[in-house]
Order: sequence, then structure tokens, then C-alpha cells
Amino acid sequence: MRKSTSNISRKILRINRFFVSLQYKPGMCTLVLAGWLMAVDGHAQTGKTSPFNTIGEGFKKHPEKAIELGESENDEPGDTIDDADVMLPPADSLRAYLPMVALPLKRISVSSPFGLRMDPMDKRRRRMHSGLDLKAHYEPVFSMLPGTVATASYSIKGGCYVTINHGFFVCSYLHLSKILVVAGQRVSAGQPIAVSGNSGRNTTGPHLHVSCRWGGNKGKYFDPALILEYITTQLTNK
Repeated sequence: MRKSTSNISRKILRINRFFVSLQYKPGMCTLVLAGWLMAVDGHAQTGKTSPFNTIGEGFKKHPEKAIELGESENDEPGDTIDDADVMLPPADSLRAYLPMVALPLKRISVSSPFGLRMDPMDKRRRRMHSGLDLKAHYEPVFSMLPGTVATASYSIKGGCYVTINHGFFVCSYLHLSKILVVAGQRVSAGQPIAVSGNSGRNTTGPHLHVSCRWGGNKGKYFDPALILEYITTQLTNK
């Protein structure tokens, strides 16, 4: 148990160190197409594992587990997931896409990463965390990418939430106190979509839960840190 807790603590520290130097302004965006593809190609040439697969690799499996469907039959987003494979999205699907991007909050601090953890609602159980928990106290929430609002609603576990369809994947923002968009609305990267909060049953205090699913609301979960780390790299390199 101590070893597992220590690993999670190191993971949180590593991610937070990555974000701590960023001085982010609302609406700040960057064009990522060239940079992202160069990073992917560089990994392919050196034989390193890339954040997204290189062309022809197809879908790869991640050691950690998640499920294909949400916690409920109607695929409402939740904080925890039960069991299945987690995937890394393929780079070739992103080549014709990758538009402007932005961070979801003015300042990023991870309080709980994606992956296996002690269930905060039941300390006797270890469960998969379906996304990232970010420290946020009733703050503006921004869309990370341009897209279309798929859902702006309420669920028992996730509270007020917004799901945005970005074409190849969707991103959901949970436990909101206020929703600023409606289903069917087009949004741009950096556009305010909500105010963070503490709504829903599965929360122990104000924060923002971000989850991402490849292929739509019924797709497989992947680690949102893949997106956040690249966005941060682009912004800090400017």
C-alpha cells in the first residue's frame, strides 16, 4: 500500500512540476499541428514511445485499465471506472486535425491523476480514476480545443457537466457550479464554457474533473495529461 501511494504521489509531483512555470492567460492558444507532428516523428525515428502512435502502428494498449462504457447505461461521465483497456490515440487520425488549443484553467495543479487509486468515496477499495482532478475553487473553465458541445447537463455522480465533441474524441468537465454553453453550440479553444464547483455525489470538495474518451461518448478513456502536457509545452516554448 505504501509503495502504491508513493508512486501516485511521485506522479502528481512530476505532473505539477511540469505545469508550475506556466503563466497562463485566459484565451491563450497556440497552433500545434507542426510541433505535434514533429514530436511524433522524432519519437518514431528514435524508437521511443510517442504520446500518440505513429502512422501504421494502429491502436496500442496501455498497461492500466478502464472501461469502454460509462458508469451508467446512458454513458453519463463519472469519476471512476471499473475495468477494461486504456488506449493511446493514433497520430495518423490527428494529422488532418490538431487546431488551436488552450488549457482548461488559468493555473494547472493536479490533485489526483488518471489511473488506479484509492476510491475517495470508499477508502476500502481501489478503483480506476477516469480522468484528472485539477485544483479549482469556483473558477472559469475553458475549452481545450474547438468543437461542438455534445452535452450540457447534470448527472447524479458527476454533477453539472459539459461534454465537448472534438471530432476524434470527446472531453468532459465535471462537478461544475455553472454551465455557460448549450448542447449543439460551437466553441473555440480558450472559450469559457463553465465555472468549476462541487456538484454531484462523487466529490469531496471543489475541483475540476477532466476526462477524455477516444471515439465519442462510448469510446475508451485515455489520460488527459497527454493533451495538457503538450499544450503546456507549446505555451512555455513561446
